[in-house]
Amino acid sequence: MKDKVYKYGHAAAVYLFTAALVALAIFASACQPAQQAYPSNEEAMDLNEQGMQMYSTGQYSKAKMYFERAIEIDPSNPALWFNKGMTLDAVAKYSEALDAYAQAIELDNNFADAWSNKAVAHYNLDQNEKALECVEKALSINNKSAVYWANKGLILSNMMEYGDALACFKKAIALDPQVETYWTSQAYAQMKTKQYEDVLASADKALSLNMYSALAWGYKAKALHELRRYDEALIAFDKGLALEPNNPALWYSKGLTLETLKRTSEAQKCYDKARDLGYKF
Repeated sequence: MKDKVYKYGHAAAVYLFTAALVALAIFASACQPAQQAYPSNEEAMDLNEQGMQMYSTGQYSKAKMYFERAIEIDPSNPALWFNKGMTLDAVAKYSEALDAYAQAIELDNNFADAWSNKAVAHYNLDQNEKALECVEKALSINNKSAVYWANKGLILSNMMEYGDALACFKKAIALDPQVETYWTSQAYAQMKTKQYEDVLASADKALSLNMYSALAWGYKAKALHELRRYDEALIAFDKGLALEPNNPALWYSKGLTLETLKRTSEAQKCYDKARDLGYKF
């Protein structure tokens, strides 16, 4: 049977860090065309394609089953192990995902996406140093990937290396300026380094790409607060809360702005709402 080349699902898993204002989650798109191609026989290829279809519709258990069946037929194919790792990432089985990515890397040490996803799995297990080593390996293979730079920035943010994180987000944006979440990540790092005018610019750029980003509205509001533009901040907080009315950090931050304006009773209502939603302060 003639070998065929098939796709692996190209995703940077889920990268997540918690900001003081709101939680930031960036989701890479799943099952894009392969960045690397590996030959396989037709049966394994068909199983892989079915697995990718299941993955793209959120049927992760079924996707994993298809990938494992494909691996039984073609265990030396790195893409199949990578795809299995993605399905494990999707259900937060990060330790098992690490094993799958490690197998993909053992078969192809230059599989940059596998190194990047392995970094994210380590990150999700709070293993920041190992995560950083892996993403740097991915970048040593391909330093033109915006996703890898964004991943490195998120890891560095989690390590509270905000200046270095900011440099990574800038590189990600230079490579792909049309991704809203890169701009919100940059806004976060700028917020932590107290560059409030720059936060405002980054948040506005994010909103130009996605006006429905509660996160971007939150960063904009916080920057406006720090710039003492309190009335504008309240408008931005309300925009964010209209999108995410159960976001406790937004309620708390709005309360701070109202308290600054000496609108004490309104501020207290915001604090009460934040507390009811689980915000601890």
